[in-house]
Amino acid sequence: MTYNNSYDIAAVMLCVCCIFYFVMSKRIRHFKHTLYAILCGCVLTGSFSNILAGFFAKANHVFEANLAINLYFLVNMMTMYIFGLYVQCISGYLINRHKKYYLLYSIPAILYVSLIVLNFFLHFLFYYDADCTYIRGKAFFLMHLLSAAYLIQTVYALVRNALFIQKQKIIYLLSGLGFVVAGIVVQMVFRQLQIQLFTESIMLTLMAIVFENASLEVDPDLNIYKRKEFLEFYKTACDLKSEMTLIAVSLVNTEQLLSTLSAEEKTAAFRSVCEKISKLVGHNNIYAYTTEKYAIMLERNNVKNYNIIENDFMIALEALFNQSWSVGEKKVYFNAQVTVIHLPEDAESVTLDSIFHRGRNLNFMDSNMILRDHKDVDILRKRTRMLNAVRRACEKRSFLVYYQPIWSVDTKAVVSAEALVRMDDPELGFIPPDEFISAAEEYGLISELGEIVLEKVCEFCAKYHPERYGIEWIELNVSPYQLGDANIVQKFAAILQKYNIPVSFINLELTETVDVFRNGIFEETLKQLKDFGFTFSMDDYGTGYSNLANLMSNNYRTVKIDKSLLWKATSKEGMEFLMITVNQLKSIKLQVLQEGVETKEQLDIITAFGGNLIQGYYFSKPIPDIEFITYCKRLAS
Repeated sequence: MTYNNSYDIAAVMLCVCCIFYFVMSKRIRHFKHTLYAILCGCVLTGSFSNILAGFFAKANHVFEANLAINLYFLVNMMTMYIFGLYVQCISGYLINRHKKYYLLYSIPAILYVSLIVLNFFLHFLFYYDADCTYIRGKAFFLMHLLSAAYLIQTVYALVRNALFIQKQKIIYLLSGLGFVVAGIVVQMVFRQLQIQLFTESIMLTLMAIVFENASLEVDPDLNIYKRKEFLEFYKTACDLKSEMTLIAVSLVNTEQLLSTLSAEEKTAAFRSVCEKISKLVGHNNIYAYTTEKYAIMLERNNVKNYNIIENDFMIALEALFNQSWSVGEKKVYFNAQVTVIHLPEDAESVTLDSIFHRGRNLNFMDSNMILRDHKDVDILRKRTRMLNAVRRACEKRSFLVYYQPIWSVDTKAVVSAEALVRMDDPELGFIPPDEFISAAEEYGLISELGEIVLEKVCEFCAKYHPERYGIEWIELNVSPYQLGDANIVQKFAAILQKYNIPVSFINLELTETVDVFRNGIFEETLKQLKDFGFTFSMDDYGTGYSNLANLMSNNYRTVKIDKSLLWKATSKEGMEFLMITVNQLKSIKLQVLQEGVETKEQLDIITAFGGNLIQGYYFSKPIPDIEFITYCKRLAS
C-alpha cells in the first residue's frame, strides 16, 4: 500500500513553527508550558518517525521500518498522555494532586509501552513483513483501548471542572480534542491517509494561540502573571476547595516613597520588587493584583519543595523590605503589608479586596514590613461578614430610617429632623452605623445606600406628610464618596419626582471631611446639586477639617456643631471656645445647630450663646418613622 506522507510533512512544519514560537516567547515557564513543549516534541518526533517508516518501507529495509513504526506508536501514546495532563493542568484538575494520582494516571501508558517493547520482537500488534508490507495484528485494538483511556480521562477532567473553567476555554479545548479524534477516525478508515499527526499539529497551533500566548498572561511591566490569571486561578482553587496558601503583599505609601522618581523609574522599582519576590517563591507562583499589590499562591503540600518554609519565607521577605531598592542611581525603601490566608478554610470568610486592603495607621517603626497575624485575619472575616450584610441590605432594600427631632429656639417647636440610617441584619443583628457605613464606603456601595435612604425618606414624607405637624425640612446625610458619582443629581431628582417631594424639603448634610475630598469632580457635583435647588448643612463642625472661608464660599444653610465641643463646655476654656465658635458662625449669617444636647444645663448653655437649633436626647433619641409622627402629633396638639 502506498502511503501519503504529505500530511506528516505539513505536521513537521507546523510543529517547528510552534516550537519556534515557544522558544522565542518571553514567558514565565509554568508546568503547563513545559507540558506544551513536550507535546510539540512528541508530535514532531512522531511525524519524523512516520515519514521514516514509509521511507524505509519503500527502500525495503524491514528492520529500520519496524523500528520507526514502533517509535511512531510509542510517541503517539506519549502525545495522548501529555495532552491529557495539559488539559488537566489548564482546568485546575491537577491542583493538590499527590504522587499516587500520577502513578495511577500513568498505568495505561506503562502498559502501552510494555506492549510496544514486546511487539518489536513478537509482532502481535503491527509490523512490516519480509516484503515490507504493513500488517496489523489481532491485538492491535489493545493500543486503541489504552489510548481511549486517556481521551476519556481528558474529557472527564473537562466535564468535572466545567463549572470552574471559562466557557471559551472549554470550547477551544474540545475543538483541539475534536481535531485529534477526527484525525484518528479518518486514519483508521483510510489507512493510506496519514492525517492523525497533522490534526495534532493543528491542535498545537490552536493551543499556542489561546493558551501559550504570553501577552495574554504576563504583565509586560512587572514580568509576572496578570490579575486576570490570578483571579481565574484563585476562583478555581476556591471552587475545588484546594489546600493552598495565599500571601498578599501590598506596598504602602508608594506615592510618597516614589515622589522623586519618574514614571519609567517607578515601573522599574515595582518590577524590581516582583523579581526579588519571584526569586523566593518562583515565577510560577506570583501574580499582579494591581501595580502595587501582589499575590503569591502556594500549594500547601508542595511548600516543602521550596528552599524555605513559611516562617523562613517571612523572614526572607522582611529582609527584602528592610533593605533599599536601587533604581538607577537612586535608592528607595518600600513599606509592605503582608497578609496570609489559607484555602479553603478562609475562602468564604474573607474577600480579596479586604485581604489586599492597606490598613490605616500602620506602624513601620520596627520594620518596613508588617505581617497580619490571625487576629488581623479575624478582623478581615468580620469585615467580610459586614460587607455581605451590607450587600444583602442593598439587594433587599432593608435599611431602616430613624428620625431625630430638631427643635427651634426661636419657635419653641420641632421644625425638622435628621434622617439616620439603621441596619438590622438577620444574621449579624443590629449593626452600629459607623461600621456598616464605612464598609459601604470602602467597597463602593455607599451611593446605592444613599439612594435607598433618600427614597425611604421621600416615601415616608409622601405617606405621612410631616409638614402638617410643623416639620419644615428633613436633614439627609451625604457621604463625601457619594459626591464622586457624576449622576447623583439625576438619581436624586428622579427619586424626588417619583414621590412628588419638593427639593426644598430635603437639606443635604455634609461632613467636615468633604473638604479633604475636594477636587474638580466634587466641586462640579456640589454646584449641580445647588443649581437643582438643594441646600446644605455642615456636619461635625469643630473636628478640625473646615474653616470659615469654606463655609462662606459654599453657601451652607446650617452648621452643626460637633457634640464634643458642647460636652467640653464644662470648663471655662471649653465654654469660651464654644461661645467664640457660635459667634463666628452667626457673624457670617449661618444657622447654628447644636447636636448632642442631653441635659437642661447643656440646653441653657447653647441657647445663651445664641444657638438656633437643638438636636439631642434631651428632646428625643432617633425613633422609627411611625413613632416620630406620633411624637410630632403630640407636640402639635
